[in-house]
Amino acid sequence: MTTIVVVGGTGQAGRAVVREAGARGHDVRVVSRRRPEDVAELGGAAHHAVDLLADDDAAVSAALTAAFDGADAVVDTSNGMTPGAQAVFTTGARRVAEAAGRAGVGRAVVLSIATVDQSEYPYYRAHAEQERVYAAGPAPVTVVRATQFHGFLDLFFGRGSRLGAWSRLGLLPYPRGCRFQTIDLRDVARALVDAAEGEDPLGVGPATGPSGAPTATVGGPQVLDARAMADAWRRARGSRRLPAGVPLPGQLGDFLRAGRNLVPDAAAGTTTYDQWLAGR
Repeated sequence: MTTIVVVGGTGQAGRAVVREAGARGHDVRVVSRRRPEDVAELGGAAHHAVDLLADDDAAVSAALTAAFDGADAVVDTSNGMTPGAQAVFTTGARRVAEAAGRAGVGRAVVLSIATVDQSEYPYYRAHAEQERVYAAGPAPVTVVRATQFHGFLDLFFGRGSRLGAWSRLGLLPYPRGCRFQTIDLRDVARALVDAAEGEDPLGVGPATGPSGAPTATVGGPQVLDARAMADAWRRARGSRRLPAGVPLPGQLGDFLRAGRNLVPDAAAGTTTYDQWLAGR
C-alpha cells in the first residue's frame, strides 16, 4: 500500500485528491493549517496541522518532516488567492520540497495551471514560481497543470460573488469575449493520484516543462464560449436571469481573451460542463 501525503488536503482540490487516493486503497495523510471541524472531510486520513507560512522555519520544517516520514509521495494542492497568501507558492513550496527531500519521499506532485508561464497575472506568476521551486528541490517532482475547474465561472454566476449585485438586477454576468476549457475536479484528482503512483496523469506522458521539471497538462473535453456556459448554467438551474457580458480587466482579462488558457491538444478530462452541472 502506498502512503500519499496531500498538502492542502482540506481545500477544494485537496479534498478531491484525498477521496481519490483513499478510493484506490492508499494510506492517506493530510497536511493543512487547521484540522477541519467535520473530521468526515478527512475520509479517515491522519491529519497534521502545519502552517506553511509560520515564522519559525525550523518548527515548520520539523513538522513537515514528521508528516512525510515513510511516505511514498507528496501531492501539493496548496492555494493562496490573496497577495499575502501567495507566499504558499514560494516560501511554502520551498519548505515542502526540502522536507520531502529530507524524509526521502520518492516523488512530489504539484498541482499547477495550464499555460501558467504565459501570463503576467500575479497569481499565475506565483504558480509559475512554485513550479521552479520544486524543480530546484531535492525530491523528484512531476508538475500536473490543469485548465480551470468547471466551477470557475461560479465566480461570475454565483450570487455571493463580487458581481452578486448583478443578480439582484436579474442579470447573469459572464466574462465577455472569453473561452474556457474547464475540467472536472475529479478528473484533476485522478491525474494527481496517477502521478503520485508513478503513472502518466490521465494517460498524458509528462514532458520537460518551462521549469525543467516533468510536466503533464490536462484540459477539459470541450472549449466553450463563456456565453454558452452562462446559458448552460441557466438551463441547469432553471434561472430566469439574463446573461450579460462584462469586461474582465487587467492581465487576466487579456490572457483569457487571447485564448492562452486553452490547450485543445490536451483534452484529457472526460466530464463535460453540462454533465458536471447535471450532477450538482
